[in-house]
Amino acid sequence: MIYQPHIGDDELFAAQLEMLMQNGRVASMSSNYIAALAVVALLWPYFGLTQLLLWASLVLILLLLRSLHMSNALAERAYQRDPRRLFWRLVLGALLTGAIWSVTYIGVAPHVPLTIQYVLLLIIVLITTISLAVMVVVREYFLAFLFTSLFPIGWWSLVHIWEQPHNLLVGAVLLAVCALLLVVSNWIHSSFRSMIALTWEREAMARELGELTGSLRDRNRQLKAARRQLTDLANIDELTGLGNRRLVNHVLRQEINRARRSGSQLSLILIDVDFFKLYNDTYGHPAGDEVLRRLGDILGRATSRAGEVAGRYGGEEFILILPGADADIARRTAERLAELVREEHIPHRSSGTSDRVTISQGVLTVAPDGDIDPINLIDAADAALYQAKAEGRNRIVAV
Repeated sequence: MIYQPHIGDDELFAAQLEMLMQNGRVASMSSNYIAALAVVALLWPYFGLTQLLLWASLVLILLLLRSLHMSNALAERAYQRDPRRLFWRLVLGALLTGAIWSVTYIGVAPHVPLTIQYVLLLIIVLITTISLAVMVVVREYFLAFLFTSLFPIGWWSLVHIWEQPHNLLVGAVLLAVCALLLVVSNWIHSSFRSMIALTWEREAMARELGELTGSLRDRNRQLKAARRQLTDLANIDELTGLGNRRLVNHVLRQEINRARRSGSQLSLILIDVDFFKLYNDTYGHPAGDEVLRRLGDILGRATSRAGEVAGRYGGEEFILILPGADADIARRTAERLAELVREEHIPHRSSGTSDRVTISQGVLTVAPDGDIDPINLIDAADAALYQAKAEGRNRIVAV
């Protein structure tokens, strides 16, 4: 994913509409509700109850419809799907609300005392000022309310100077307030747009950083898995699944050091398949590979004690490392291995010792007390294995 450094015009417009509705349906609507109730209380002595209730009902229904429309638009994310259509609906609501206030003042002013006119005018100015903080996030929305609420009252006051002398002052002040609110709204609107753009960019950067972090975690896991796989490939014999010569030498060195530190014994069993070359010549190399695989399975099952490691040392030779095993345990383990191989009943008509596959084993048990090279131990076990083969194969020689 490529980071987008600036918010697009469509995204910015959608974000403005979202913020307008989130704030406007509570703050702006609440101020209009309170103002409507205040007007009813203010005009109670001068108009009939029926007239006031009809007026209040009209205002409350309009405000309720606007609030429901905003809630639905937010729930359906209309500001993302069709922002222009939503915008004009919102502007229409602002126009109607502003028109109700200006028509109310113009209709009421000639019939109430001057003090009541000023209080009513103050209520409308307060509503407009409060709306500025909420509506100006979409400037056109606020201007629609401003030019249908205060501006018509100011213009009407100037036009009707001869009816009431104070209309000149009212008209001039209201037009000045409109001009001031227009200037302030432009400034606040620009600040809102900058704030929204900055917030969007920060969120985009946070999302990008989160995705990059997740991607790095995935890559790290993949690298670790690949490293483990490479390690396995480097240390595991592909045919049998046992450890290879490299792993055996590494483990043997560790076990020598551990046995020396703890003063314990260490045993090795070196294993060779009897007459394996003749087996390959008789049955073919694929059959020979199968014998090696089956022998690998047997060795895997035989390593039941903790720390025991079985490996293929090369060709048909296998090795079993038995940490902490004395000569008696090592001997019994070798005998069990020989029995398990015989129980496989793998035919070998070319064998010089049996009609089935057998193994020869050289067993070595030591108590390391100095710096011993693993190769020396392997050579000693190999010498025992050589002796077993020299004595006729299918036997165990322990040293």
